[in-house]
Amino acid sequence: MTLAEGVDVSEKIAHPPAYMLDQSYRQGRMQPRYAALCAAWEMLDMSSALDMAAIRDSLRRIMEKKNMKPTTLSLLVGTSKTLVKDLLEKTEDVKIGTLVKLAGALDVDVDELLAKPRIPIAGYIGAGGQVIYEDFGETLEADNSVMRPPGISGTLIALAVRGTSMLPKYKDGDIIYIQRQHDGLLPEYIGDDCAIRLVSGETYIKQLTHGTRPGVYTLRSLNAEDMIDQEIEWATPIVFIMPYRARLMMEE
Repeated sequence: MTLAEGVDVSEKIAHPPAYMLDQSYRQGRMQPRYAALCAAWEMLDMSSALDMAAIRDSLRRIMEKKNMKPTTLSLLVGTSKTLVKDLLEKTEDVKIGTLVKLAGALDVDVDELLAKPRIPIAGYIGAGGQVIYEDFGETLEADNSVMRPPGISGTLIALAVRGTSMLPKYKDGDIIYIQRQHDGLLPEYIGDDCAIRLVSGETYIKQLTHGTRPGVYTLRSLNAEDMIDQEIEWATPIVFIMPYRARLMMEE
């Protein structure tokens, strides 16, 4: 039975399986603390299904930090060389025991694999839809980072709306997520709201439309004049919008 099936773990807490009590473990490390495991199971018991996208993101982040390869990690926790690769790419559920073993092999508490990942706010969108990038460093504090939106993997860039210049579509405090995957732009982006970098160096959140001639584009917004026939370095569509009110609820 998998966690996604809403397994009742109360009996497992009262009668922990043998591998939890094994102090030797394959790589010679003590298992994650029992209290941490209990806390993690309480988290699982509150939800009928795991957020597999969040687990994948957390696993990738920890593996990169630990410089751990998928095959190496797979062999530390079992006999299948593809266990971790499958988990990262296609597996839609996972057993409690597998999470515990992964945490042990990575030398972290299991709740780190279950934690909803945060991403830094890269900058602000101000008057006229212009993006002002800011460097907050590597510390993901609550006031300079936001929750990763559900179901979206890969590297995301979060931008916070500041002020009222983008009303009524975007409000002060809304978070706009974009995902840079290439330079230039694709034809299907025409008509979409995009983050757009001009060859002159400025970045805007605007609707991307055709210009008056090939190779240039017009940028449109609700409350500012059109920016006609602009040369673009790259454009990428908005992939997710988190309203300010939803952001507050998620942070509670």
